[in-house]
Amino acid sequence: MKNLKEKLLAIATNKVIWISLITIFVIITLTVAIVFVIAEYKKEITTNSKEALNVENTEEDDVNIETLTNTTNKTEEELKEINKKEVEEAKKKENKTTNTKNKYYIKVNYNAQVVNIYTYDKNGKYTVPVKAFVCSTGTETPRSGVYNIPAKITWCHMFGDVWAHYCSQIVGNILFHSVPYLEKNNHSLEYWAYDKLGTKASMGCIRLTTRDAKWIYDNVSVGTAVEFYSSSNPGPLGKPTTQKISNAPGNLKWWDPTDPDTSNPWRTYKPAVQNPTNNQQTNVQNANTTTQNVQNNVVQNEQQNTQINNVVINTQTTNNQTNNNEVQNNTQVNNQQENNVQNTQQTNNVEETNNTVENNTQTKPNEIANENNTEK
Repeated sequence: MKNLKEKLLAIATNKVIWISLITIFVIITLTVAIVFVIAEYKKEITTNSKEALNVENTEEDDVNIETLTNTTNKTEEELKEINKKEVEEAKKKENKTTNTKNKYYIKVNYNAQVVNIYTYDKNGKYTVPVKAFVCSTGTETPRSGVYNIPAKITWCHMFGDVWAHYCSQIVGNILFHSVPYLEKNNHSLEYWAYDKLGTKASMGCIRLTTRDAKWIYDNVSVGTAVEFYSSSNPGPLGKPTTQKISNAPGNLKWWDPTDPDTSNPWRTYKPAVQNPTNNQQTNVQNANTTTQNVQNNVVQNEQQNTQINNVVINTQTTNNQTNNNEVQNNTQVNNQQENNVQNTQQTNNVEETNNTVENNTQTKPNEIANENNTEK
């Protein structure tokens, strides 16, 4: 009996062990499967997100501009051929087989020194303005043609032993990039070049503020079209302006004011409020006094002008009254003269009538006397 119990206990123990092992195996298998599914799901989401946002980029951290194709004295046809090869190489690197519509279209206005960013409308045409950037182009900047961005470069070592940040290649060695830095850092800015933004100042690249160069670097995908043209009209959003920093105090001028870096001293800079000296206060008081005197003179002159105008008006009124009186007097005199003439005529008529009556009276007695004499 005792042996039977031991055998049953041993069998039960073995079953528990086997069930435990099977359970552990199933759990491990399910865990691996779940992890694999999650990983694939995340990968698919990332891929779809990139395709939806259209921001897949061919990026390089550090490039020397001398390794890029030199575009000096190249015709538009030659530039387009260079750009075509660059885009094909970029696609090979990305192993990109599908062509998705780019979200943005870029226009560089050489004459106005403005870069305009457009996106597409409901009809798929790039007519909706998104942003406008002030820029500096140069003698080798293309004047016409449409090219496609083949690559992005974080830092590019430029001619003249300077560095450009947030570069987006357009064609060959023509790039969008920040104003040059003396070193490969963002606190060695060529501040004198920054003050030239909005005018032709580069060799051929399109210089932008760090913020604008970074926006293109972050948001515009490889393959995006860049069109060059020249017009006095800056575009639908106008021409932006930038502040001058050459006279900025301390180390401020070595930084781009638009740089989003948290270490940028422009982010916390507040111009100091200076108390005016005695001479400055005196100058201010004198200026205020002068201004008050000018205002008083203006008021006095206005009053004098008003008085003169009133005198002129009164004089004109008096003259008008005098003229009216003279006209009335002349009219009265003329009327009197006419009345005198009429009276004279009437008097003459009466006298003539009286004479006629008298003559008739005298004539009749004579006639009667002659008749009497005849009868006698």
